[in-house]
Amino acid sequence: MRMTILPAKERAILREYSDYIETTRSYLKRYSQFKVTIANLNDDIEAYEHAIELDIAAPISKYDSQPGGGTPELNAVEQLAAKHEKIMDMIHKNKESIRNIERILHKVDRAINELKPDDRFLIKGHFIDHRSWGDLSAEKFFTEKWARERSRKAIKEMAFMIFGNKALPEQQQLFVFYE
Repeated sequence: MRMTILPAKERAILREYSDYIETTRSYLKRYSQFKVTIANLNDDIEAYEHAIELDIAAPISKYDSQPGGGTPELNAVEQLAAKHEKIMDMIHKNKESIRNIERILHKVDRAINELKPDDRFLIKGHFIDHRSWGDLSAEKFFTEKWARERSRKAIKEMAFMIFGNKALPEQQQLFVFYE
């Protein structure tokens, strides 16, 4: 058997192509974690909003015998405003994280829904429901090897659906299909 070493440019293209496939596989493996993260971030937002509601009472300034009010009690109002601003910033960051994660989940969901039924069964079963290849293949009367191979092909299809042309090797991007 003769081994051929690819030129650096071709290796870089294949590595980039492989990165999109690995990212897609990572999205699938972390699908349940993404859902939990969204729920937890929403809980945090709710807690932050509740903290702001409870923090409404502003201190009343006291006047001493000193001209101008004496001690700087109004700084407490400023501190409260700074605290609210910090909390609002955390709420904004959490909402941005939720939007980013939801965007990924929507892409993954749309890609899964466009797969062939057997491919969808394998992808959902293994990556989302965390079932073994043996368990899935026995249920559908596939060989475990065939199930693994089908899922690899399905992940490549999903990578294209999620990332577009940049997820295809350069050779495949040269073709233009007409109906």
